[in-house]
Amino acid sequence: MFLSNFSVSLIVWCGQGEYFGVGEDSEGRGKEVMNSVEAVLQFVNQLPPFPAVLQKVLQMVEDPKSSAQDVVQVIQYDQALTANILLVCNSAYFGLRRPVYSVRDALVKIGFNRLIEIILTRGSAHLFNQACQGYNLESGELWRHSVACALLSQIVSTRFKRGKSPAQFTSALLHDVGKVILSQFVKERFEEIEYLVHEKTLSLTEAEKEILGIDHAELGGRISERWKFPPNIVAGIRYHHTPFLAREFHELVAMIYLCDFIAFMTGFGGGADKLSYVGHREITKQFGLTEGDLEPVVNQLEIELQQVELILNIQ
Repeated sequence: MFLSNFSVSLIVWCGQGEYFGVGEDSEGRGKEVMNSVEAVLQFVNQLPPFPAVLQKVLQMVEDPKSSAQDVVQVIQYDQALTANILLVCNSAYFGLRRPVYSVRDALVKIGFNRLIEIILTRGSAHLFNQACQGYNLESGELWRHSVACALLSQIVSTRFKRGKSPAQFTSALLHDVGKVILSQFVKERFEEIEYLVHEKTLSLTEAEKEILGIDHAELGGRISERWKFPPNIVAGIRYHHTPFLAREFHELVAMIYLCDFIAFMTGFGGGADKLSYVGHREITKQFGLTEGDLEPVVNQLEIELQQVELILNIQ
């Protein structure tokens, strides 16, 4: 299965406890935090690279000089990726009258954006499906939240007449990649983080930064830079909790923040993030979102999430 080797490597790295658990330091709080950051970044530097074909696809979809056919040209030479695309497109879910025999056929039958969404969603199931104990997330919960956010980016864009793009979908899908890495660090220091949230009224990301020197959003931004993602996707990941700090790509960053917020507020999230989540009225006003919009948006999300689960259950 495509991305499986990459995802297994990432999961193995995330399970190696010797990289985690920075102890108390007699020289003071500043050195302790610095040591934590160094440990996290050392860990990031040893991550496996993002799959080259998908990295190239993400770059091409953001290049106005690249066509859908150019992207197909890159994908079709990856045997595992092509096999998975054909498996999904020829499933009963799509119910196509004629079989799909190539990536080019798939492009014609289901459309470019849907093709990219299938590739990324199917791959992320392995990346995010593990439990993240530091965030009180059981196996599959982080993946479900990530996919919900990705679907919301398309639902909200359509409902409020904003342009849909693969960059939105990708940023929303991968926005919490930093949690996959930071989970064990958070687990080691959870009581301290929880104290700052409850007693000092910090948000979870603020508490992460106070204790560990870095939060999961910033870490996700650094990981996506290491993987050579396009700048707009990096920004969507890095600023999904702090949209007003983004220097550019404001519309996309605001969209990722909004989708993450909706997902948590309507039950498609959970874990430690529920400790404290900062809501920004300016973002909801920017999109014209009201309480009355939530029910139809969530109803559509539930339907589409079930469809994605059907696709991913294909063997």
